[in-house]
Amino acid sequence: MEKKTEFLPAEAEKKAAISLKASSTAWPDGDPSLDLIIPGLPNDLAFLCLAFLPFSHYNRLKPTSKAWRSALSSKFLFDLRREWRRTEEFLCVFPSDPSLSTGALFDPRFLLWSLLPPMPCHPHRFDLSNFVCASAGSSLFVLGGSFFDARSYPLGVPLPSSAVFSLSLPDFSWQPRSPMLNGRAGFACATRPSADGRTCIFVAGGGSRHLELGVGGLRIGAVEWYDVEKDEWFAMDEQLPDVRAGCVGFFLGEDEFWVMGGYGDCRTVSGVFPVDDYYRDGAVLGLKRGQWRSIEPMWEEGERWRLGSIVVVEGECGEAPEIFMLEESTIF
Repeated sequence: MEKKTEFLPAEAEKKAAISLKASSTAWPDGDPSLDLIIPGLPNDLAFLCLAFLPFSHYNRLKPTSKAWRSALSSKFLFDLRREWRRTEEFLCVFPSDPSLSTGALFDPRFLLWSLLPPMPCHPHRFDLSNFVCASAGSSLFVLGGSFFDARSYPLGVPLPSSAVFSLSLPDFSWQPRSPMLNGRAGFACATRPSADGRTCIFVAGGGSRHLELGVGGLRIGAVEWYDVEKDEWFAMDEQLPDVRAGCVGFFLGEDEFWVMGGYGDCRTVSGVFPVDDYYRDGAVLGLKRGQWRSIEPMWEEGERWRLGSIVVVEGECGEAPEIFMLEESTIF
């Protein structure tokens, strides 16, 4: 959650000076003096006031005026929020195919929901599921998934998607990004924190299974990473030790990419009924050494047979992240 920080007067004066760049970034099409955000206040101070408002209120405030809409949709305002450490945490929820249903952001501090615009749709693809979301800076990414294609035969066979879309939170607009090198659904995905400001998204494993089909589908062990600034994907030689789909991923620090749970090869019962072999362990990729290592099973034999939904809350000031698992109505 957000950490409250008090600044000394000298530091506050230094921080306020950052807002002097507002006149060149907020109104590219005109003179900022003609569009005062708050009457009676210079726009430099008005930007600072808006930076301290909760993000969940932005959409409600944009209809106030044209100047407010421009200011609340500017990238500069979000840069200013980061300078003043006014970052917030949200829960992103997509009930189904994001191109057909409206997703939402939930603010746990103020218990408010903000609706998201639908993602661009494809004329022949439908019923996207098992996609993965990731955040990087002020953008939300939707990666991969499993879908049906009206042009494919047979029609009822799902296909893995390599498509990537990003939603810019300042102006709530979707943009297509470079597709992944491998189509995949239900895979491990995590954003790598970096001290030098370079943001990367790592993905591993996955398959082609659709939510409407309980079994079957492909499994892969390929690993790749995405440079957000360059909009480019890179394959990694260090593949997963075993093919793994339905897994989750997160980072511990900048070096360790953890992949947990999921299922591997499919076996049959009585030679007829297909059953998945679920993993109780995980694998960790050390980026500096470029090697995978196995971690012990998360539970003993007979305790449970699959991993629930995982949420990782990043720690603050070097603290270790907290990992939560949702199983029906119980949180572990």
